[in-house]
Amino acid sequence: MTLTFVYFLEMLGTAAFAISGALAASRKNMDIFGFSVLALIPSIGGGTIRDLVIGRTPVFWIEDSRYVTVAIISAIIVFFAPYKIGSRRRVLIWMDAMGLALFAALGTKISLAHGTGPVVAVMLGVTTAVTGGMIRDMVCTEIPLILTGDIYATAAFVAGGALVMAETFGVPPGPAMAIAVLAGFSVRALGIIYNWSLPTTHPKR
Repeated sequence: MTLTFVYFLEMLGTAAFAISGALAASRKNMDIFGFSVLALIPSIGGGTIRDLVIGRTPVFWIEDSRYVTVAIISAIIVFFAPYKIGSRRRVLIWMDAMGLALFAALGTKISLAHGTGPVVAVMLGVTTAVTGGMIRDMVCTEIPLILTGDIYATAAFVAGGALVMAETFGVPPGPAMAIAVLAGFSVRALGIIYNWSLPTTHPKR
């Protein structure tokens, strides 16, 4: 496969999510094998489910092992990297935000290319973006970010929706991807910076 702009974004998203997983392993004081497993879960988990749903077989990381290679290398780098006290959670959140926006847009694009309608494509884009992170957090016995009330899945929907809109208006593939990723990341970033959250119901007495 040639190194196209979209493929570069796929690898960037893979690395970002792998780093988030490895940082989660670091916070739990796992060994290097644990780092590798926690790096792989968010970087290939959501995309695997997407590919199985749309019948894209073999799934992407079996067809192209560079996804796994990038994830493992990212885990090894994080394993040996020094940390500042209290910094790992913050870096994890920002790496996860980057991976979220990239994978939501990429998952939507791949789904559209395999003949799904726009609504289903956006839903599968969100699945690509959030499923692996949910599994990562559950393995670490933490509440998944998507369930904490943060602006999380909303940002993935924004990225997927922006990709669909850009392609509908005839924006070329590269700029369309850039717009979608920037839109999704911006929403997630604003949520992180300003501590935005979705409305919740008050418990009934």
